[in-house]
Amino acid sequence: MTDLAVAKTGDIAPGTMKAVDAGGKQILLANVGGSFFAIQRKCPHMGFNLCKGKLHAHVVTCPLHRAGFDVRDGAAVDPANLLIVKIKTKNAEAFPVKIEGEQVFVSV
Repeated sequence: MTDLAVAKTGDIAPGTMKAVDAGGKQILLANVGGSFFAIQRKCPHMGFNLCKGKLHAHVVTCPLHRAGFDVRDGAAVDPANLLIVKIKTKNAEAFPVKIEGEQVFVSV
């Protein structure tokens, strides 16, 4: 794995997310209470951009079908909702994050 600089800590306020690219991968970078986490940016259910969703505590919710993913490890915590049907989704890929000074690195 390679550590790639993707942002500065001040670029992402606590409780917010940012879309970044690292080594050809599209990543969602989230700041949860001062801790940074990275998961794949596309929802594993249908590929919608998770950065357009909402971050509540450590769970990002996809705006398309409301599937929820834990940004700490990518675990699918809420199923996708299609009308009255709930569909279990795959986990999102998670990436290790390292902070050095003010620089945020993602390992890909």
